[in-house]
Amino acid sequence: MHWHNQPWFNHSIILAFIIASIVIEMCFYRKIFKSSAEHDVLDHVHEVGDGSLQQFKDHHTVIGDEGYTSGLYYSDWSPYPPRKHFPHDIDFSKVSHIYYAFFLIDGHTGELKSSDEWSDFQMDLYKPLAVKLNQLQLKNDDVHASMGVLPKGCVGELFYLRHTGILDRDKGRHFKVMMAVGGWSNRDQWPKMVRDPRRVENFINSCVETMFKYGFDGIDLDWEFPQNDGFEPRMYLELARKMRLKFDELEEVIFAGEPNHPKFQLSMATPAFKDKLNVLPIKELDRYIDVWNMMTYDYHGEWSPVTGYHCNLYDGPVKVHSQYKHDSSSDDEGLDANSAISDMINRFGVDSRKITLGMAAYGRGFTHVKASSNDKRFIDKSFHGVGGASEGEPGMWLYNQLPIKGSKEEYDPEYVSGFCFDHKTKTFVGYDNVESVKVKADYVKEMGLRGGFWWESCGDNHIDPQRSLLNAFTGRIKTIAKNENSVYHKPEALRYYLEKFGQDEFLSPFIIRIISKSH
Repeated sequence: MHWHNQPWFNHSIILAFIIASIVIEMCFYRKIFKSSAEHDVLDHVHEVGDGSLQQFKDHHTVIGDEGYTSGLYYSDWSPYPPRKHFPHDIDFSKVSHIYYAFFLIDGHTGELKSSDEWSDFQMDLYKPLAVKLNQLQLKNDDVHASMGVLPKGCVGELFYLRHTGILDRDKGRHFKVMMAVGGWSNRDQWPKMVRDPRRVENFINSCVETMFKYGFDGIDLDWEFPQNDGFEPRMYLELARKMRLKFDELEEVIFAGEPNHPKFQLSMATPAFKDKLNVLPIKELDRYIDVWNMMTYDYHGEWSPVTGYHCNLYDGPVKVHSQYKHDSSSDDEGLDANSAISDMINRFGVDSRKITLGMAAYGRGFTHVKASSNDKRFIDKSFHGVGGASEGEPGMWLYNQLPIKGSKEEYDPEYVSGFCFDHKTKTFVGYDNVESVKVKADYVKEMGLRGGFWWESCGDNHIDPQRSLLNAFTGRIKTIAKNENSVYHKPEALRYYLEKFGQDEFLSPFIIRIISKSH
């Protein structure tokens, strides 16, 4: 007879036996298994949704060892109207990193907290996922059968999608999910936290505990921005140092000295203009930072005296004819990506393969621009107002809302920026488009950078492949770095999760199910 026709008490007894076996294994694992037999308990993990068993080692060589990273910041406000953008809307075959934004600091305690518990941990996203699987004609029996144990919210769905690769079994499992901490709205809490040693310790411990509890592969620090007071920059360095040490301790506990295990990553959302870069102890920080995510956008906006592109690669026609490795030594602000990238490499000595180029899936605009009918370029002009079509974000349009209705999308090859201009309302918007992203992909390769990323995923066009910025970038880059597996693809990490948190933590039921299917 089929399993689902068996009496329920038989099912319960067998499940209870499996859980009891796992608990016994957790209790005695570190005392008993110290030889090669250590790996006999869980040599492979079942890919949920597939009837076969596959060894972990099979997943280390899906795409080779070379390539460039392709990252997306995913915000926990994305699922809500009008954006309605869910993790399962992302093409994970083209992504190496998801930066989940944001977890917030409580400056009075140093503790980390969710910025939206419903979106992060409680929203049920598996019904729309099942609909999408039906549309893609992919098998979805497992989604329906596992509703009771699948972790909820955007955080839970990302763990599920990364662990199963259900949207793309060849390439969809191979991406890291990073926990982004801070952000612009949380900027006032960093100075409060770093001025009390007890809060600093609470912050470090809370970050690493939260990271592991919710299945993140590392932490992305986003302090916007330390003041040039001699203290805050030094404390940012101390936070990075302490975080790295805490990562090392956790890895040692999980992997017990095993060589060549996956590592938790530490990245930093990095300012990309001289005024803020000069404040940071870049050379010292570089000892602890794995990835420098250069925020090469927001160069112009409502705060600017005149109009300008906000995500331009160069600052004018001189740069387009210069060599890529331009030595940015002028005294100007350097409001362009190339100046910031060049400073990181040439002034601060950062290895180019640790640097990722930020791109914008949104535009910044200006209204009532003083322009004539003969103008071909609309920067360096006076304006009055900033307009905007992105809810709650004055002066901003999501890329998928552009070009403005009634205007024409254009491209400036000297600055490397897309733009549009509405002649009726005199509204100018600068933004990344398919053409600028392709040039930036070439720049990444020429400069030997690690890759690129976007703020933020909900702004891209996920419906029209020809308009997708992610498609344009990865199509030009060719090879995405998929060789670095998630920590949670290793059985040791799953075992330690249950040992540390027990059966009732956020990911525990799903992890128990994974392990039970492998026995």
